[in-house]
Amino acid sequence: MLTPDQYLGVVAERVQRSGGQLRQIQIGPVNAVLGLFTESIMMSTMNYAVVAAPLADVTAASLLEFTGHATQHARANVVGTVGFTAASIVIAGLVGERVYPDAVQAATAKPNMQYGADTRMVAVDLTGGQMHTFTGSRVWGAAVQGSIKAKVFFTFPQPGEAYQQLQWQQQQPGYGQQGQQGQHGQHGYGQQGPGQQPPQQPYPPQQPPQQPYPPQQQPQYGQLQQYPQHPPQQPYPPQQPGYGQPPRGY
Repeated sequence: MLTPDQYLGVVAERVQRSGGQLRQIQIGPVNAVLGLFTESIMMSTMNYAVVAAPLADVTAASLLEFTGHATQHARANVVGTVGFTAASIVIAGLVGERVYPDAVQAATAKPNMQYGADTRMVAVDLTGGQMHTFTGSRVWGAAVQGSIKAKVFFTFPQPGEAYQQLQWQQQQPGYGQQGQQGQHGQHGYGQQGPGQQPPQQPYPPQQPPQQPYPPQQQPQYGQLQQYPQHPPQQPYPPQQPGYGQPPRGY
């Protein structure tokens, strides 16, 4: 079974892979992972805030309280004016070894309507191997709904998918040899700490860019560039006999 720190390491790696800014914040008694990134859809800037934290026993009360604090942090980092040129999407999730039924009901319930904003709650049950969240549809357009759902299921994968990603990372050469220092000057989720290994490469690995043309050969310093020789060209055609004069030979 995955530990909460291992699962949060997967969340942090996926936020960074999406080009998001990753940091740690304090929400109540827990240290949370905060990922911020934007996306342009239909002439509007979608401000995504992914907030995840570990909690041994996840209840509906703890999930609602955590989501409220996460929303306050997200609104303070919005790019643009919410409702006019921007929208704020908050994805708040608690990761625990036990998720109570009331927490599952709260996470899967249809979110309340908000002006220029949306909030999705996530409850990850590591013991049961399930990620619980709202999977229905909203009034917003299909493009917006598709983007929100994709972000939720990408940043909060099912525990089995997160375990497969960790297994793949452990098979990569150089795994666990060197940790990277986080942005906060301390070990964070996704960085090396006591008993925790960092993800080294994206999952799956990206292919290196190909060079469309081979590099040109350059002459050594002090040598002249050699160019292929061509036969001399005649700039003008051979002269013709003057007008009214017979050709030569007559």
